[in-house]
Amino acid sequence: MSKPVVNYAKDLEWFDTMPGEKMTVRLHSNQVDGAMTVIEARVPSLMGPPKHIHNEREETFEILEGIFRFQVGDDQFDATPGTTVRVPRGAAHAWANVGPETGRMLFIFTPGGIDDFFPEIGRHSLEEIIQIAANHDTVIIGPPMVLK
Repeated sequence: MSKPVVNYAKDLEWFDTMPGEKMTVRLHSNQVDGAMTVIEARVPSLMGPPKHIHNEREETFEILEGIFRFQVGDDQFDATPGTTVRVPRGAAHAWANVGPETGRMLFIFTPGGIDDFFPEIGRHSLEEIIQIAANHDTVIIGPPMVLK
């Protein structure tokens, strides 16, 4: 029987990604034999990533605070706290915080292995991020849903 993994909030290391956005790795894939990665994000109003695809993993979002607009394939919808959104492998998707305040959500990737991409976002230019993303199963195919 495997042992439980317990990561306490007081031990989390937060890092900057986009301006005003912070993330932390809640559960690193190396803690669970690669089964999953769990990331928490605090996203300012009117921000979100470029449209992208993950070919090797599914992504599940759990909305904790705020209002997020999603586009998954041809579907577009809003998600509020308590909403879970699953994006299948290979599906083009984007999302943005469309609420007036900073929102919070969890990203759950299955399988894991994408953990080390997120801390790199805030350390590089957009041009560099496109290649780094591609090296981490994130193919950027379009602009963000909301541009300031």
